[in-house]
Amino acid sequence: MNQKYIWLVTIVLCISLFGLILVQIKYFQSASKLKEEQFALTVSKALDQVVKKLEHDEKWHSIVKGNGTNSSSTSGQTSIINESSKFTYTMDPKHDMATFSISHENKNINIASGPLKSGGLANFQQQFNKALRSSGGNIGQFASKLRNENLKLNDRIDLKELPKLIEQILRDNGIKLNFEYAVKINNIKFETASKNYFRNPSAIKYTKLMFPNDVFASSNVLHIYFPGQQKHMIKSYTMLFPSFILTLVLILCSAFTIFIIFRQKKLSKIKNDFINNMTHEFKTPISTISLASQMLKDNSVATTQSFIDHIAKIINDESKRLTYQVEKVLQMAVFNEARMKLKLKPISVHKIIQNLLPNFTIRAEDKSGNMYQNLDASQDTIMADEVHVSNVISNLLDNAIKYCKDNPEISISTRNKDKGIVISITDNGIGISKEDQRMVFERFFRVHTGNVHDVKGFGLGLSYVKKVVDAHNGEVNVDSVLDKGSKFEVYLPLKK
Repeated sequence: MNQKYIWLVTIVLCISLFGLILVQIKYFQSASKLKEEQFALTVSKALDQVVKKLEHDEKWHSIVKGNGTNSSSTSGQTSIINESSKFTYTMDPKHDMATFSISHENKNINIASGPLKSGGLANFQQQFNKALRSSGGNIGQFASKLRNENLKLNDRIDLKELPKLIEQILRDNGIKLNFEYAVKINNIKFETASKNYFRNPSAIKYTKLMFPNDVFASSNVLHIYFPGQQKHMIKSYTMLFPSFILTLVLILCSAFTIFIIFRQKKLSKIKNDFINNMTHEFKTPISTISLASQMLKDNSVATTQSFIDHIAKIINDESKRLTYQVEKVLQMAVFNEARMKLKLKPISVHKIIQNLLPNFTIRAEDKSGNMYQNLDASQDTIMADEVHVSNVISNLLDNAIKYCKDNPEISISTRNKDKGIVISITDNGIGISKEDQRMVFERFFRVHTGNVHDVKGFGLGLSYVKKVVDAHNGEVNVDSVLDKGSKFEVYLPLKK
């Protein structure tokens, strides 16, 4: 896929995911606001029922005591209230105050007095008529109602029973949370409050006016809040959490997919380079062999023994070179198998090294270099595949020589560590940068050599080393400094 299209798909996917996250956030905010409003509405409804219950109990209490019949007593006086009784009231416009009295048999008995509700004198008659109608037109009940309004709050309701009433009505409305309450008078004095009411001054408080149907302005306000409201609201969002988890999984999968796409794109480029390199590596020896064979067939060329030996040597060298390249390519088949097929048997690491060293010593000396060995491990027998282990050591020694600019100084040593053997190969070559060290064991990866173009390869050697060592339950590490050299260490467990 073209790099441009990959970036286009990535941008579209990122914008889509970002939009999905915004939609989730908006939905969560809307759901949260709706839940809070619903909860507040339910609490308000419950408090309305509490207030209504208090008013009903007060009215019933007055009837039971006889205050709503044909008798009424005020200031120690008793008056018989009948059809001939009349209400009278006096107004104090300056302070929006009213005083109610009953006129009966030429006597005026004061019933109650107090401040008017909002609207003052202009709205008084309407309030008065409404209150009278709520008493069913019963003058005795209305007189009792007015008189009760002048009583103290604790004389109108049982404050000890108030929390039980609130709890019961809240439960009837589906709210089973612990609550704190208080009753405040004139927005100044608290008449009563629960034990822990003042512990959380920043909590969301719900208020309701007590006795809203009083003729006079009521100053008693019921306050209530729920310490566990926040946790209760969070629990109600449990259905939203799976949505967020699925969104997170989708984001991670998308990010992983994008990573894989770019990685595959990079591998595709590396493979193309590999094919081009392989074609060049195969073309050169094949062309040389073809040219040599044509010279042997050319009758115009003098076929002396020295000429034939020279041509034979060229064909032999190029054949070895071609065989070596074919072996490198065949190593790639190892990576297509889920698990390597190893032919395990007890082998001596020192013996393998000593068999390989003569050939690599010649190559090092051919470049005016030296090969050193320090086989110090007291135990060197391992259970391993001899061919693959030999190839591992060969690859590391081959790289050590190839990546030295001149006069290679190569050292191979062994030592025992943690019930295993460590094979160390050190060189004075061009080294590997820190960035490349993280990728050096990746398939097809080749270290950048700057202006050095004479180092040929397919980028399979070190990845092959890593795969073989892992298959033997070992480890391979690299320690390198750019322009100073590299040190590769292979750890393989000893035979048990």
